[in-house]
Amino acid sequence: MSFDFNYKFWVGTKKDIEDIIKRQNILKRKEPISNPLITYRIFSELYVLYVELVNKLSYVYNYTFQVQKRKVVRPLVEAAVRRLMELKTELKNLELSEYVYTDKALIARKLNPYDLVIWRSPQFLYRRPPELQNILYENRIFMNEEEKTAADKKDKLILSEAVKLIQAHERARSARVYKSAIKYDKRNLKVFQRRKVHYSFTYKPDQPMSIPVKRTMFNADFVKPNEHCKYLVGADKIERKSKDEIDEDELNRIRNEAALKIQLAWRAHKSKKILKKRHIFKQTLYGMRTKRRLIKPNQYMDSVMETYRNEKLKIKLDEDFIRLMTDERTRLLQERSPWIMEDISDHIRAWFKEFYDKVGDFHPYPDALKSGTVLVLIDETFSPEEFKEKLNEMNLSKEEKKKRAEKAKQQRKKEKDKIRKEKIKEAKRRKKMKEHGIFDIAYDMKTNKNILNIEKTIKQYSIDWRMIDEYLNKNHEAIKDWVTEGELAIIHRELRALVDEYMRLEYEILRKALCMDLNKKYKPQRHKKGKSKKKKKKKKKVKDMTADRTLESLYEELKAEGIIEKCEKKTFESFISDFNFVADDTRDEDHLTTLGPAKGDIKMVVQECMLGLGEFTVDKPKSLCIAGPLNNGKKLLSQIIAFEIDAVFMNLSPEKTQAYSNEDLNYLMHVVMKVAKAFQPTIIFIQDVHRVYWKRIPKEQEYLNPRLLQKVISTKILKAIKKEDKIMLLGTTDAPWSAKPKMRRVFQKSLLIPRCDYGTSFLLWLEVLANYAGDDSVDDYVYSALAKVFKNYNSGDVTDNIADTLDVRRRMKLKSKPLSPFEFLSNFIGRNPPIFPPEEKLMEKFQKWYQKANKLSIARRKFFKKKEEKNKKKK
Repeated sequence: MSFDFNYKFWVGTKKDIEDIIKRQNILKRKEPISNPLITYRIFSELYVLYVELVNKLSYVYNYTFQVQKRKVVRPLVEAAVRRLMELKTELKNLELSEYVYTDKALIARKLNPYDLVIWRSPQFLYRRPPELQNILYENRIFMNEEEKTAADKKDKLILSEAVKLIQAHERARSARVYKSAIKYDKRNLKVFQRRKVHYSFTYKPDQPMSIPVKRTMFNADFVKPNEHCKYLVGADKIERKSKDEIDEDELNRIRNEAALKIQLAWRAHKSKKILKKRHIFKQTLYGMRTKRRLIKPNQYMDSVMETYRNEKLKIKLDEDFIRLMTDERTRLLQERSPWIMEDISDHIRAWFKEFYDKVGDFHPYPDALKSGTVLVLIDETFSPEEFKEKLNEMNLSKEEKKKRAEKAKQQRKKEKDKIRKEKIKEAKRRKKMKEHGIFDIAYDMKTNKNILNIEKTIKQYSIDWRMIDEYLNKNHEAIKDWVTEGELAIIHRELRALVDEYMRLEYEILRKALCMDLNKKYKPQRHKKGKSKKKKKKKKKVKDMTADRTLESLYEELKAEGIIEKCEKKTFESFISDFNFVADDTRDEDHLTTLGPAKGDIKMVVQECMLGLGEFTVDKPKSLCIAGPLNNGKKLLSQIIAFEIDAVFMNLSPEKTQAYSNEDLNYLMHVVMKVAKAFQPTIIFIQDVHRVYWKRIPKEQEYLNPRLLQKVISTKILKAIKKEDKIMLLGTTDAPWSAKPKMRRVFQKSLLIPRCDYGTSFLLWLEVLANYAGDDSVDDYVYSALAKVFKNYNSGDVTDNIADTLDVRRRMKLKSKPLSPFEFLSNFIGRNPPIFPPEEKLMEKFQKWYQKANKLSIARRKFFKKKEEKNKKKK
C-alpha cells in the first residue's frame, strides 16, 4: 500500500485505541456484577473491539518501517493480542465450550462471524533469520553477490538442458507427424494404408533425437458406421456422377443448397446461444439468478515474498540506524567529552561544598555498585537535614542503636505481613465471588498488565511524537535529535563512572584535611566489593550427537528420508465450511448453547492456537489433536496450519518411522528436535496418532511398528518444547477410542471436526462444482438440492464425487447435455461398496471421546451433573 494510506490507517487505528481506553476507564468504575448475562455481554463487546484492533495493528506493524516508530507499534500489537486471548478465555469459561458466539455484539457493530477471523497471514508470520530462509527456499532475497552468481550459473545450465529436451521432443513430434501422414484419393474415395517402416531409436544426452523415430502406429479408418450416413460407408458401390458429367447450372444449385443448409444450422446454433445468454442476463437482472463467487486464486506466496522484501528493507533501515548511532557517538565523544567531564566534576564539588557548609562534614561517597554519583542526580542520597540525624544516631550507644534497628526491623516485618494478609484476603474474596458467579470486572481492568501496557505506550507516544510530523518522513528516516539525546545519556553515564574514580581521590583528600583540622583520626571510606555469584550447579551437558554436522546437512537428511514434507498451497479458504448462525438464539436457562458447533467454527479455535506460532509471544498449546470421521478434512487442516504459518512440516507417522529401530530412535529424535528448533516455526505431524497408542495392534499393521514413538513423545518431544518455542505437535485420528487413555493426557487441546451441516454442504457444492462446471452450466436449484440430499456426507467424499463425475469427457458435453443431480447420486450409490454419510452411532462415539478429552467439555459435564444433584435434593 502507499505511504499516504498507511499514514491515514495509523491515525484511524490510534483513534480506535483511544476509544477502547475510554470504554475500559468507564468499566474500571463499575461495581461487581452478579448477572452472568451482563458479564458475557461486556466481554463479548470488548472481544469484538479487540479483534478489529488486532487486525488493524498487525497491518500497521507489518508496514511500519521507521525504526523508532516500530518500537512503539510492536508493544501495542503484542499487548492487544494477549488481551484478546484473555477475553476469549473468559468467554470460553462462561460458555463452558471451545466455541464462542457473540452475535449480539456483532450485530451492534454491523459485522458477521467472518470478521472475527484473527489470523491475517502474513502479518503474524514469524521472521526467520536470512541464512535459514535461504536454506528453506531457493529465493534470492537474502543472497549475497557470490551466492547470486552461483545461482545464476545453475539456472543457465538448467535452462540449456530444458532447451535441448524441448528440441528433442519437438523433432520427434515432427517425425511422428511426417511418418503417420496418410495418402487419400479424393476422386475414388480410397485410403492407402502406409507401409510398415523399420525405425531405429537413437538418443544421446548431448544430441537431440534423430529422425526417423519409432512411434505409435495410427489407424487411418476414421469413418464410423452410421445408418443415417450410409453413403459414406461402402462409397465405392454407390453410383455417383462425376463433376464432368454434371452441367454448370446443376452444380451451382447443389452448391447453393449445401451452403444454405450449413448456414441454417450455424444460425440456429448461434441464435440459441444468444437467446440463452439473454435469458441468463434477464434472470440475473431481476434477481432470479445470482452470480456465484468462486474461490479466487490465493496470493499467499506473493504476500510472503512481499513480507520478506519488507523485512529486507527493515534490516537495511536498522543497519542505517546503527551506523547513525555509531557516527553520532563518535562525534559527541570528540566534541563534548571534555566539557561533560568538567561539568560532572563541578557538580560533585558543589555537592561536597553544600554538605560542608550546612553540616560541617562530607556525605559518604556513593558506591560504584549503586551507580555512583548518579544517586545525587536522582535524589537518592541523604539531604543535609537527614544526614545530621544520621550523625546524631552514630553518637548513640551500641544498645540504643540495636534497639532502634530491632524496632525498624519489626516495623518492616509488620508492614510486609499486613500486605501479605491483604493479598490473601483479596484472593479468597475473589475466589468466593467467582464461585457465586460474581465478576469484579473493575478490579481485572485496573490490575491487567496488558491494558496498562497499552495505556502507557499510547500515552508516551502522544508525548514524544506530538511535535513530529510523520507525514513528511516518507523515506522512513530516523529522528536524529532522539539519537543524539540517547547517545548523550549513555556517554554521560559512562563518563560519570570514569570521573567518579578521580573524584573519590579528591574526596579522600578533603576528608583527610578535615580530620587534621578537627584533630580526628582519619579512616578511609570502605568500598563494597561486588558479591561473588554463587556457583550454580553445573547441569549435565547433553551430548550433541551431530556436533560436527551443519544444520543444512541435517535438514537435507530428514528431507531425503521423507520426514520433512513440502506442504501444498492450502489456505483457510480451501477449508470450505460455514459458521453456526443459530447457536446464540438457542440458549438454555443457564445461558449455555444447546446446539453443537458448525464445521466453520473450528477455524476460529485453530487460528487461536496458531497465534502462538507467529511473530508475537502468546500462550499456545504444545500439542493439538484433531479428531473426526475418515475423509473429513483433518489432513487438509494440518496442511493449512503448516502452510499459513510458513512452517517446516515434519511427518512422524508410523509409515515414516517404520525404517528405524529402537536403537536409532534417540538419534532420530535428536535430529528432529534440533532441526525443529533451528527452523521454527515447525509442525511435528502424526497421522492417525491413535496407532501410536493402540491397545491392540492389528496383525496387518505390525510391520509398521506403530508404538515406536509412544515412549519418546512425552520425554523427547513435548518436554523439549519450551514456552517460547514456535513448535507444535499435531496429531489426527479417526478412531481415538481405540487408543489408550494416555493419548488424552499427551495432547493439551483436543478438537472434534463436526460433520457437514446444510450451510457447509451448500458452500462446498457451490465452490467445487462451480469450479469444475462454471456458473452458467449449473442452475441455482441444483446447488440447494444437492446440499439438502447430501447434507451429512463428508467433504472429502463430496469433492471426490465431483471430480469423478465431471471428468474431461463429461465437461465437454455440458453445453449439449445439461448436468443432472442424479449423476452425483448414482456415483455415490453405484459404487461397490456404496458411500453413505457417517452413522449416528459413530458420531456419538466421537462425542463421548471428545467429552473426556477436552477440558471445557469436562467442565460442562460437571456443571450439569452438579445441577442434576441440586434438583434431586430439592425434590
